[in-house]
Amino acid sequence: MAKNSIDAYGASGKSNVLFFEPVALYLVTDPAHPLYDERIHLPIDEAMVLNIMDQGVLEPVLCWKDPESGKVCVVDGRQRVRHSLEANIRLAAEGKEPVLVPAIAKRGSAVRMSQYMVSANEIRRADTPLGRAKKMAAMLERGHDEQDLGLLFGCSLQTVKATMSLLDCTQAVQDAVEGGQVTVTHARQLSTMPPEEQRAKVKELTQVGAEVKGHERARRQRAVMGESKPRMRSRKEITHALTEATGDYAAALRWVLGDATEPEEAT
Repeated sequence: MAKNSIDAYGASGKSNVLFFEPVALYLVTDPAHPLYDERIHLPIDEAMVLNIMDQGVLEPVLCWKDPESGKVCVVDGRQRVRHSLEANIRLAAEGKEPVLVPAIAKRGSAVRMSQYMVSANEIRRADTPLGRAKKMAAMLERGHDEQDLGLLFGCSLQTVKATMSLLDCTQAVQDAVEGGQVTVTHARQLSTMPPEEQRAKVKELTQVGAEVKGHERARRQRAVMGESKPRMRSRKEITHALTEATGDYAAALRWVLGDATEPEEAT
């Protein structure tokens, strides 16, 4: 007699995962609602759409049925739902089956749901650049190519190359990237230098970066790398940067993209 899933996996219990068409899940856009999150207005990430079209939604979202409206609200996973909507539009145009969104239902008050929402976002720990590079290298060894990596990791081919270049850097450069003292872009430039030059240059980058922050830090580090002025970003790069930006910086990026009025100058 076949074992049930709990016995087969040695689990201590199980719960039901529901599957929804993304249009059936309600995304809160009212700022007054306890489940509102301003990231609902972020631009669609092309890489994420392509990833979902290829892989589907791998991680269940959290949902809650609002007893007042009867709507099934997304508590956590709004970006997965948003990008699934766009993915299904494209899949339908190609005559392919749409993706379904796996979801775990939660019960409780709207306030309790807002607590879930905050916790689910704040306790996550993103993979480090070096960790991503090692995973990419392992996948290349298993027969994937760089195009596959871009799709699977949800990033551009340029980002794949820059991330992989970390593995060609000295330990000093890798440590500086892991510590957030220099960027992956700097690491890619440093990877082409001899080891001693890498160590000297990253020490200089770290020193000038420790003295200041923000745009001034970026300016000084560009100067160390021999870049007299910032490289013009493409619209795609600005859109990608907006997904992680907040506050005045996010407003400035939206203005550059033409999605908002010109930001007011500080008084």
